[in-house]
Amino acid sequence: MSNLHVQATPQNVPDANKSKPQNSQNDIKRQQMIWALGFGGFLVNADSRAITPMLPAISHTFHTDASTAALLITAYSIPYGVFQLAFGPIADRFGKVRTILMSLCLFAVGTIACGFVHDFTWLLIMRFITGMFAAGIIPTTLALIGDQYAITERPRTIAFFMSFSTTGQALGIVVGGLVAQFASFSFLFFIIGLVAFPALLALFLQRKHGAAPAGATISLRLRYIALLKNRRAWLIYGLVFTEGFMFFGGFTFLSVYGVSVLHLSYLAIGLLTAIYSLGAFLGSRTITAVLRRIGAPRMPVLGSLLMAAGFGVVWSWENVIGLTLGFVVLGFGFSYCHSTLQTYATDLLPQGRATAVSVFAFSLFLGSGLGPVAGGSVYDQFGVGAMLGAAAGGMLIFCLMCSPLLRKQAVLGNK
Repeated sequence: MSNLHVQATPQNVPDANKSKPQNSQNDIKRQQMIWALGFGGFLVNADSRAITPMLPAISHTFHTDASTAALLITAYSIPYGVFQLAFGPIADRFGKVRTILMSLCLFAVGTIACGFVHDFTWLLIMRFITGMFAAGIIPTTLALIGDQYAITERPRTIAFFMSFSTTGQALGIVVGGLVAQFASFSFLFFIIGLVAFPALLALFLQRKHGAAPAGATISLRLRYIALLKNRRAWLIYGLVFTEGFMFFGGFTFLSVYGVSVLHLSYLAIGLLTAIYSLGAFLGSRTITAVLRRIGAPRMPVLGSLLMAAGFGVVWSWENVIGLTLGFVVLGFGFSYCHSTLQTYATDLLPQGRATAVSVFAFSLFLGSGLGPVAGGSVYDQFGVGAMLGAAAGGMLIFCLMCSPLLRKQAVLGNK
């Protein structure tokens, strides 16, 4: 990674005192935008996760079996992963803020429309459309952060933004369970869709402060050629695929472990999963200090070791305390590792940043989609203990795969 640090001198900063109030005001505006964007990411992940505990209620409402109702998850996740490849080039061509505004608006409308549907086939179609537009929010936001923040500021900003996303995942499960217990599934879609509009308004008001020049400096074909020829891009994309495969291959079944082994209720599991988000949030608040101490190349190594330790604690300590501690450690580890990899992705192709990040997001989606299949196979054949052990071992393998980052002294976060 090229050295992007610029030394400020009296020659290139003629009047530093005059620029301080303006810079401070710009920082406030950027922070307000990150909060608005973070809330959008929160809603996208809440929408994707909240439907899981509602599947029995949906199955009963539409008089279908559980496996058929589960197609609603597939109908959302497939377009969410695939269309990220489309929104990256769109954002580079027409502008990132404009793309996020359009995507969030159509996501909100589509989600509300799901609440009015009374036919299962039409609900499948609307979930597909909603997932398609949701794909344009999180990856484009990461590219926008790359435009707005220097390389040394990005890890903390990205980790802060992603803490909203992980919180949305956890709370989505909790809220989905509560709605399934006390109200109709349509109520959930109305809530998420309507709550998206305040985020839209906040983002619209701050759009000028996040605007970057629209239009990539190179064509789409040249962008992909540049990425294909970039060995570092292959490394980062390969790492995030493996991270998603290994991590979600085990994490997906922690709720199954809590119910089948620890005999916890679904609501208790939802609340415990929120502990993971707390760990991720705390990780986002400490990542800058840790990164300055150990350097960026070691952050994925540290994060993967923490994730291995998290799975190991759950595996070896068979009680609620072990599961709780495991969730916290997993949150820290994923925040440290994934936020750093995301930061590297934002610098792979500055001339087409959204395109590069969209490929990164697709690689994560592919890995996180295949990982639970492998984890489920181990669980079915050998039991939950073997699955947890395999998850811990998989993260250690991933740690070794991160070693090429140590051979190149990146400047990210180093002074």
